[in-house]
Amino acid sequence: MDFPSTKFKDNAESSTGLLFIRVYNKWHSIITQELRKLGITHPQFVVLTTLNFLSQSDDNVTQVSISKMADMDVMSVSQIIKGLEKKEFIKRTSNPKDSRANSVILLAKGQEMVKTALPVVEKIDDEFFGVLQENERIFRDYLNQLD
Repeated sequence: MDFPSTKFKDNAESSTGLLFIRVYNKWHSIITQELRKLGITHPQFVVLTTLNFLSQSDDNVTQVSISKMADMDVMSVSQIIKGLEKKEFIKRTSNPKDSRANSVILLAKGQEMVKTALPVVEKIDDEFFGVLQENERIFRDYLNQLD
């Protein structure tokens, strides 16, 4: 059989994309396992922490503002918000500034989840990326160039 060839046929580890996805999957697996113990998914964590951050400076946080800051699809954020609302972590109310949008409010139970989950995720990040030592800042700079 004639398989398609790649410029990385002798050394797959030379593929930046392959290395990136392998490292991301390893990091994401650790995050997912730890958040599962707390009863939330990684996307739920991202929405909760984004809402927590935005709520510190805005009383009318919307799904769209969460979506923009987290760089997530608006429909995905909508589905995640529905799940978080069922768990009573958040509440949607009418937005006084825009009748077409809902405000998303972080409830006490959601704040407690953020207080619990955020240090867990930050510890994982510190340990996982800590191997980079002084190169971690440079790594972040490179990631920002790609963003």
